[in-house]
Amino acid sequence: MAYLDVHKKKHPEIVVSKFGEVKPQEIDYILKIVEECYGRLEPHGVDLVDLYVFEKSSSMNAFMTKESKEIGVVSESFDELFFAMHDAYRGTSRIILCLERMKKLPKLVQVGGIRHEVGHSVLHGSLLYYLLPLPLALSDLVNSFNVSREYATNLLYLISIAVKDYEVCRLLYKRGYVEDQVAYAKHLLAVTENEKISWEISRGKSLAEILCLVSCLKAAGCVAPFLLDKTLGEEMNKLLVESLYYMPKEFSTPLLNMILEDFASLGTDTLNNINRVTDLVVERIVKSLLLGQGSVRRNKQGT
Repeated sequence: MAYLDVHKKKHPEIVVSKFGEVKPQEIDYILKIVEECYGRLEPHGVDLVDLYVFEKSSSMNAFMTKESKEIGVVSESFDELFFAMHDAYRGTSRIILCLERMKKLPKLVQVGGIRHEVGHSVLHGSLLYYLLPLPLALSDLVNSFNVSREYATNLLYLISIAVKDYEVCRLLYKRGYVEDQVAYAKHLLAVTENEKISWEISRGKSLAEILCLVSCLKAAGCVAPFLLDKTLGEEMNKLLVESLYYMPKEFSTPLLNMILEDFASLGTDTLNNINRVTDLVVERIVKSLLLGQGSVRRNKQGT
C-alpha cells in the first residue's frame, strides 16, 4: 500500500510515494542526492516530480506491469534489471526507485543512477518523449520487410532510451558529475549471463539478433560522452569494446562505429536525435542483417 508525502522545496516540488517498508532515513538519503542534483542542473523547467520508492523488486515489477496495461504502452519490458527508471506517461516526470535492487550496488553507482534519472526529468519530462510516432525508416521497414509494427515499436523503444541516456550523461558530464557517472556507465557495461544467453538463443534469427544488438546501445549511450575525454577516453573505449566480446566482429563492429563516430555529433533536439539514430540503425544494422546475413553466414562456412 502506498502513501503520499510532499517534500517541499523552492524548486522543484518532490512528491514522494512509498511502497512497502521504506525507512525515513532511506528517503532522506535519496532526497539529498536528488535536490543537490536539481540545484546543479539549474536552470531547468522542472516544477514538480513524482518520486516512487519501492522496498521490493516484486512490488515494483507488479506496479510497472499494471501501469503498462493501464497506459497502453506497447513496448516490451526491457528494464527489469535496473534499479532506477524515469517516465512521464502520467504527464508528470516520475522517478521510480527499487531499494532492494539499489542496495546490492556500490554507493557510487547508486548515486550515479539516481542523478541519471534526475537528468531525465530535466531533459525528458514530457509525454512527448515517451509516446513517440514511428519514424519513417521504421514504417518503411514494416512495409518493405514484413516486420510487425509491434517489433518496430520495440526497436524504436530501444533506440529512444539509448539516445535519451546519451543526452542525460552528456548533460551530467558537462555539469561536473564524472566519477559517479563513470561508475554508473561501467555498471551498465558489465555483461550479464542473461545477455550472453539471449545472444546465443537469437543466433540465426535475424530479428532477434537485431534486438540484441540495439539493446547494447543503452549502455553505450551512457559511455559515449566519456569517449573523447583526454583522461577517461582510452579506458572507456576499451571497456566498451570488451563489453561486446561475446559477439562476432561482423555484428559488433557496425555498432561500435556508430557509437564512436555518430553519437558525438548529436545535437540538443531529442526527437531529431532519435530519428537520426533510427536512420543509422536501420541502414547499418537492420538492413545489413536482413539483406546480407545469408551471404555472411555462407562466407564464414567457406561455401
